[in-house]
Amino acid sequence: MKSLFQYTVLYHEYETTDKGKTYKDSQIISEPKFILASSEKEVVFKATREIDEKYAGDPDNVQILIRNF
Repeated sequence: MKSLFQYTVLYHEYETTDKGKTYKDSQIISEPKFILASSEKEVVFKATREIDEKYAGDPDNVQILIRNF
């Protein structure tokens, strides 16, 4: 049985300075969407396929937020 999930994808930007890595800003790279899926794992799989190449090259700064109903 499938359940209803909502997810969005964020990208966190950082600046590298001589003192280290400093948080700069975050942006939504995938607007919140609803999906029917059998598990959170399936939602993550589908969400990662929508991430643009320019963000996928830096996966440590990509965050997928999921909530179920």
